[in-house]
Amino acid sequence: MIMEKIIFYGIPERMNSQITNVPGFEGDVFRLNFPESIGSSHNSLWFRDVTNTWEELEEGKWLGSGFKEGILEYTIHVNVHEDHVDFIMKLTNLSEDTWPETMAFNCFNNGSATSIRDHECKRHWVRTNGEFKKLIEVPRVFGPRPALQLYSVEGAPPGKEIPFVERFKSTPENVTIEGWMAIRSRDDKHMVAVVAKPALYTFQNREYSCIHSAPSFGALGPGETGTAFSRVYFVEATLEEWYDRMVSEMDQIDLNKL
Repeated sequence: MIMEKIIFYGIPERMNSQITNVPGFEGDVFRLNFPESIGSSHNSLWFRDVTNTWEELEEGKWLGSGFKEGILEYTIHVNVHEDHVDFIMKLTNLSEDTWPETMAFNCFNNGSATSIRDHECKRHWVRTNGEFKKLIEVPRVFGPRPALQLYSVEGAPPGKEIPFVERFKSTPENVTIEGWMAIRSRDDKHMVAVVAKPALYTFQNREYSCIHSAPSFGALGPGETGTAFSRVYFVEATLEEWYDRMVSEMDQIDLNKL
């Protein structure tokens, strides 16, 4: 039996891309803004301010790149696998300033995926203090845009210390979660999940049923380049089965060798 293969497509001259033809998610279209914003966490650039290109290298492999003269450049190597898609990202500081903290605001949008989309947030899952929790059961702050929510990540700076995060006024204090988010399918047999290494913060927006795990590239001085890793999962598994697998796989990823 020939397995269906996930199809990734980078939209020319935009940060946007899409994933289709996913086994177990027939007819679903997943839209990505990888990245929606990128750079220093103090003044990152949004998609409209960066010149972007996509290039298909070979089947299942793409190269994305972005550039803003005098500020930054980045590359994204995309590798498609049987039930997940990997994004190896490199960010270079072209400015004369030192960036104490960097980020990519990677959006995974499920609004066009009928088997997964969950505007009521009833099938979103996270993990906090060693326990799985439905996201709707985790404390939240209703800021100027009530549909969205940001969370501090365990081991990362709290949201109030990250200027990009603090501007949303939607991060609960004294609440941290692990650096991933997942959504179970309507039939509860499948799930999608996003995870970054290292994760700086997480973001969820009910309006678009999108989930984000924002990677950090570390501190970057002028001319320095940092590396981060993101993975999107499309699996048929229980939450616990997927989690054990994900932790094992993330432990094996060495950013210095990417």
